[in-house]
Amino acid sequence: MTSRRNRRLSLALSLAAFLVPAHARPACVVARQAIVPLTMVAGVPVVSLQVNNVTLPFVLDTGSQRSLITEAAVQRADVRLDEWASTTVRGVSGYERHRNADPRSLLLGNITLRRRTMAADQVLTVGPLPLAALAGNEIAGLLGTDFLGGFDLDLDLPHRRMALYRVTGCDGQLRPWPAGDGTAGAEMSGYDTIVGSQPIRDSLIIPVQLDGRPLGAEIDSGSTISLLTTSGIDRMGLTPDVLVRDPEGSVHGVGRFAVVTRRHRFGVLRVGAEHIANPAIWAAPVHILPIIDILLGEDWLGRHRVWLSYATSRVFVLQGP
Repeated sequence: MTSRRNRRLSLALSLAAFLVPAHARPACVVARQAIVPLTMVAGVPVVSLQVNNVTLPFVLDTGSQRSLITEAAVQRADVRLDEWASTTVRGVSGYERHRNADPRSLLLGNITLRRRTMAADQVLTVGPLPLAALAGNEIAGLLGTDFLGGFDLDLDLPHRRMALYRVTGCDGQLRPWPAGDGTAGAEMSGYDTIVGSQPIRDSLIIPVQLDGRPLGAEIDSGSTISLLTTSGIDRMGLTPDVLVRDPEGSVHGVGRFAVVTRRHRFGVLRVGAEHIANPAIWAAPVHILPIIDILLGEDWLGRHRVWLSYATSRVFVLQGP
């Protein structure tokens, strides 16, 4: 009897194993949170950010890991400065250290923005912007990936708009530009998929090729130009003797000083399936962490509609006009 009951129990357990899925995959959900209009100011996209209910213009800067507010904007929006915490920011123009700003509220469209920290705070770094590079326009700060990296971004600079999405459970099955109700299911099928990496949080790096050499690139909406950094210059084998023959310019970033650049002509730049012939790319001895060889700025981004998926470490580039 005992042996018979054991056999029946084993059979029941075996049948139950067939009824329970081995790996239950969560549903891929792509939920649109907001559509935000963009204004182009001095060649970069600007959004209206509400800081303590005061509407201020911020540069949309996917190349900045920390969001920044100027001292003038701190005064205008009556933002409290932290008495104990300060931040040193490193940009292409050098270092800046100031006490942190702690606004009571931070809104983009109808979305309350919070950083992906344990405290889910709204802390902003305080510092100067390259006002000369912004052609004298009053800009209150930079909105970086410490706030934006919690979303997937549909950047459409040609049509002056951006959409923010919450993406969950998608991994490698994400299909961008969903139709209708915000669940996964592509409305647009003609796009390139570029698998990237995030060596640190909120920094999305994609592979590109320049004259056949692999480089790590970041899409930088806050830059008017594409820029080859120190590591990219080294990878391309560009010596000072070569660069000194190229046209000279300067680049501005966070900080008060400009950096000398050289504009070098290459054979072909490959981004995904796109091949750009004879690109002229600026090169400057600047170091960026994590190590990034080239920044793709507005000169490239302004001609494309791009989906930056921080949730799946992928970049999708819409094909065609």
